Amino acid sequence: MFNNFFKIYTLLSTSLFSLTVQAQHPHNIEEITITARPEGFQNYQHIVQPLSVLIGDELRAKAANTIGETLSQELGVTASSFGQGASRPIIRGLSGARVQILQDGIGSLDASTISVDHPVTAEPMLARQIEILRGPATLLYGSGASGGIVNIVYNRIHETVPDKFKAMIHGRYDSVSDGGTFALSADGGIDSLGLHFDALRRDTANYDAADAEILNSDIETNALNFGLSIVTDRGFLGASFGRYSTAYGIPLNPDEPAEKPSINLNQHRIDIAGQLNNPFAGLKSIRFRSGYVDYEHTEFENPGVAGTRFKNDEWEGRLELRHKQLGRWNGTLGVQYRHREFAAIGDEAFVPNTKLDAIGLFILEDSDWDAWHFEFGARYDYQQAQPDSNSGLPETVHNTYTISVGALWSVSQAYKLGISATRSQRAAAIEELFANGPHLATGTFEQGNSSLTEETSNNIDLSLRKTNGNWSWTINLFANLIEDFIFQMELDEDGDGIADKVDEARQPGGELLLVAMRQQDALFYGLEAESRYQIIDNNRADLSLRLWGDWLRAKLNNGDNLPRISPARLGGSLEYNRNSWHADIDVIKVFEQHKTGRLETATAGYTLLNAGLSNKLTLENYAVNLYIRATNLLNKDARRHNSFLKDRAPLPGRSITVGVIAEF
Repeated sequence: MFNNFFKIYTLLSTSLFSLTVQAQHPHNIEEITITARPEGFQNYQHIVQPLSVLIGDELRAKAANTIGETLSQELGVTASSFGQGASRPIIRGLSGARVQILQDGIGSLDASTISVDHPVTAEPMLARQIEILRGPATLLYGSGASGGIVNIVYNRIHETVPDKFKAMIHGRYDSVSDGGTFALSADGGIDSLGLHFDALRRDTANYDAADAEILNSDIETNALNFGLSIVTDRGFLGASFGRYSTAYGIPLNPDEPAEKPSINLNQHRIDIAGQLNNPFAGLKSIRFRSGYVDYEHTEFENPGVAGTRFKNDEWEGRLELRHKQLGRWNGTLGVQYRHREFAAIGDEAFVPNTKLDAIGLFILEDSDWDAWHFEFGARYDYQQAQPDSNSGLPETVHNTYTISVGALWSVSQAYKLGISATRSQRAAAIEELFANGPHLATGTFEQGNSSLTEETSNNIDLSLRKTNGNWSWTINLFANLIEDFIFQMELDEDGDGIADKVDEARQPGGELLLVAMRQQDALFYGLEAESRYQIIDNNRADLSLRLWGDWLRAKLNNGDNLPRISPARLGGSLEYNRNSWHADIDVIKVFEQHKTGRLETATAGYTLLNAGLSNKLTLENYAVNLYIRATNLLNKDARRHNSFLKDRAPLPGRSITVGVIAEF
């Protein structure tokens, strides 16, 4: 207990009392629109729950090959890691289906929650804004998002006609993987039509860690998207069409050096969205959005030797009704529907073919009373999962309920105190319910449990932030008691006190760890803090200092530590701007993680040193930004505790990235 309080004290004092809302960003926070919230709830100053936003030059500097790596240094966020091709964000220790990835407010609709080696089909380099959100608004997108929401904003369907043609070209090269990426986006309008186009091409070789080349870690990615909308004074109606494909290697297993596993993925996506303003008395607007995805990827054990094929046909739609003010209250009511047909064919089809239907009803209300802002939300979800009849597994039905309240007190113009509490339930995902077979990517033989009950999360957040003046800071304390937490547990069926190893037919003596889904109460609690101090701020230059840190503990009620929980982190950075020049240097200390789960090995700490320099030339009709960035300058051997591949695929070593961004 003393060690826990000592760590909290260290983070508080080192970070000068600070939190998860991005006080470090040099943007005018009042002008940032949070698109993951309904219209009328999007002003930053009225958001109770912890929030992070990446936008503009900061997003472009951090944009990586995957959404997980892009967000891996945000407060409270780490990432899974499966080579360069697959990485999902992990929020406050919660991952998989507990963290929803959205694209313009609709799910990514891929197979990334099935396994950590499956990618998220979202491209960070094409994003306009990325929002990380927790609290009452999360129930708008499903009660299963107990960890939080990551909304990637592309604005492919315009809600207003662009006033002029705009285009962006971004090209870059990095030395660590001999990799090049080229991205292009364009927006324009003709009369009442809004038009959008974007494309991306990425091609990398194997990347280098501090001590060696990581074999079979190359990537090739292509993306192409079109958007069209009709805009009137009553609203808009539009659609976007996209294709995403990627092929990437999975770092070699030293126990099987002859195998070169890889994944080849293809996806087609259609989105439709619209809004009608003032449709009839009592309503301000009716808004809908839907997305359909035809997804398929094939896993190859060796080049040209196809293994398991995964298919995911999924449709999601949502309708939101924003009512006019009732007394002091404004709000949105809505319904969300999801239909999924998942299929896996091949030797590693450890999850049976399954159909899933889910429907949710939700409401979110807010009100201002003098210096107080209040929010209230509630949601009901029904989920039915039907495995293939040949599997012999039963159909499952879950009913889940969520309720959330929050309050924000403006103590003064500069200081705000926020508190939010949520009780949410999550129905088990299909892989948790029905998995039954070898999963070679993680070295396990997985057994689901169709008898899993709803998982109930009881979360409370307390935050204090200062947003005005040369010194801004925030601090956030949180606790999350999860009843009937669903997790993988190693089995010891022979009673020898050691977790069993089996072969692909589940016979003793193999190399696969035998694991099964279990439920037990768990407690997550922690601290996130950051501060920004404006050292110099005048007409010629500005210099700012940012300090930040986060810390998390996660334990089962029997005292066991949960596995793959990120250790404490501390960071600091200096940013300098003078005329068209920008320079920054940052250092991140990741501590050792020795509070490990059963059979999990400890992970050594490491320190990352990064630096960047850029020059933005602005002319009458266009701007060109030339930049160079160095990462892991000390060439440290850095291994992420969250990664299943930490022993054979550490993070990249020293790298130099050069790039150019042209805006017209």
